[in-house]
Amino acid sequence: MSFNQPEYDVTMLLDYNNQNIIISKMERDMVKRLFKLVLVFAISSSLLSCASTQDEMQLLDSSVRAYERAIRWGEFTRAKSFHKKGSTLTDLERRRLKLYRVTGYSTLQTSTPDQYNSHILVEIKYIKNDRQVIKTITVKQHWKRDKEGKVWYLNSPFPKFR
Repeated sequence: MSFNQPEYDVTMLLDYNNQNIIISKMERDMVKRLFKLVLVFAISSSLLSCASTQDEMQLLDSSVRAYERAIRWGEFTRAKSFHKKGSTLTDLERRRLKLYRVTGYSTLQTSTPDQYNSHILVEIKYIKNDRQVIKTITVKQHWKRDKEGKVWYLNSPFPKFR
């Protein structure tokens, strides 16, 4: 008569002290599930973080493009509304700006050090209507995001056309 011992599915692991540790199949499966759960959590939180950062960058990009269009097409009142300080033009400024026509607007450099600030260097080409000579100004723009994260605004002066 033979005595049959139940067979156990065991896995042998080697720990950092080179000592053998025996764990059962059930323990091994639990470790695998726990690892998968941690991995899924890490990936999903990473993707959520990227999505919010991507949304923030899309919001910045749309604000910068809208500002660029306003400057490029001479909608200076609209462009001024993007500025935090002095968001409206005086009558004198409005009349003076009618003397100028923007012929080009190029982004030269962009730096976004954090989620609330962006620095953009742009080049604006323009002419004064009575002279027809192309002039170029380089403008350093400092874009800031409000604390609620819904609006990007310019925290730098309005371009000086001369």
